[in-house]
Amino acid sequence: MNLDAFAEYSSAWLAIVAAAFVGALCLNSLLKRIGGVRSVTGRSLRWAIVMTVLAAFTLPVALPNAEQINAPAFIVLLFESFFQTQGDPAQARRMMLAGLPLVFVGVFTISVLAHIVWRKLRAAEASNPIPVGKSDAK
Repeated sequence: MNLDAFAEYSSAWLAIVAAAFVGALCLNSLLKRIGGVRSVTGRSLRWAIVMTVLAAFTLPVALPNAEQINAPAFIVLLFESFFQTQGDPAQARRMMLAGLPLVFVGVFTISVLAHIVWRKLRAAEASNPIPVGKSDAK
């Protein structure tokens, strides 16, 4: 991926990332309110869904007729599929079909593992408390 293409349209990408981030925060808030699942799996599933939606809106792909310019894959997919008579959405489709499941599985796995490690650390801390204010000095 050529990062020079992002430099040319940095304000557009900043607006895209900001809008996607606000949308992800709103989706997270909505899923918290309607989900009600407080288990490790439920929280991990919520985070995986939110991060996948965030990735769906910010995943970059090169434009078919201008390889030096990147745009969000879902926009390229929509425009090349429905608004171009000779459109080629194959690259955007491949990027989304490969990237989004990887983001979902990765975030879900990392979230479950983080919750398990956090729970073990808290259990170890609770079973071996450090006395506060006691000194070993004589």
